[in-house]
Amino acid sequence: MARKITKKEIEQPDSFQLAVNNISTYISENKKNIYLISGVVTSIIVIVIGWYLYRMNYENNAQKLYAKAHIASMKSTMQGIDPDQNILKLYHDVVTQYPGSKAAMMSYYQMGGLYYNLGDVDASMKAYADFIKEAPESNDLRVLAYNALGYCYEIKKDWKNALESYEKASTSKTGGSFDGITYRNIARIYEEMNNMGKALEYYKKALSKTTDPSMELFLKRKISTTS
Repeated sequence: MARKITKKEIEQPDSFQLAVNNISTYISENKKNIYLISGVVTSIIVIVIGWYLYRMNYENNAQKLYAKAHIASMKSTMQGIDPDQNILKLYHDVVTQYPGSKAAMMSYYQMGGLYYNLGDVDASMKAYADFIKEAPESNDLRVLAYNALGYCYEIKKDWKNALESYEKASTSKTGGSFDGITYRNIARIYEEMNNMGKALEYYKKALSKTTDPSMELFLKRKISTTS
């Protein structure tokens, strides 16, 4: 049987209505503050959306220019033509027109390789260093950039900095698939520095990471002559 509602309960104010009345009263008493807060929140939302759309357009334009440079570079490679200053200029345009973009970051990496092939070691080193500075730790190309820096230092016979670059490559979070190459590079530098004990250690490490039969044979020979 349904509970009988008492006269006292009927005369009591409705809790929902009280809440509505309280909210209405608060709004009427604090209109200016509420309008101000609403305006600030709306402005923040507009700014965030605007920034997102701006960055999306910024990155898209940067990628278009990067693609133009990359296609030109690939064509010259396929045709057996050395890269020229026109291709480098396209990558430079990406960097100067769209700094901070992902395309600019990749342009630094590409310029590093192009300058290296042209024999401009200093420019190559700067480009690779700029790439490393811009690239996040999770970028797989960081380990290759560190190895490339090591090659540049080797050309200069700067064994200390070459070793440091290769060691950074070996400790890179994404360097696992390139361990064999990196360990081989480290071993070679230790050999140049006449530290045969360390050279042997890293030749063995390189062998444990190598699956190429011809490279395995090479490393076994190095180990036998270094021991």
